[in-house]
Amino acid sequence: MRKYRPDFLIRLDNNKMLILETKGPQTDQDRTKAIYMQEWVNAVNEHGGFGTWAHDISLRPQEIKDILYRHNK
Repeated sequence: MRKYRPDFLIRLDNNKMLILETKGPQTDQDRTKAIYMQEWVNAVNEHGGFGTWAHDISLRPQEIKDILYRHNK
């Protein structure tokens, strides 16, 4: 068992919580983490008692603005 600490937890203007990871070239381990993170986000959103959550991965710094915009709709 390992502890997971995301790079950023961001509360957006629409009150959605965004888990943002910043990465360079993705490894198999990064892809596996992303699958499990999507499962966690789906479960917490289905529960409904913790607000709305999303996650995303930025591979380049210039993507961050677009990621924030996309999740803040």
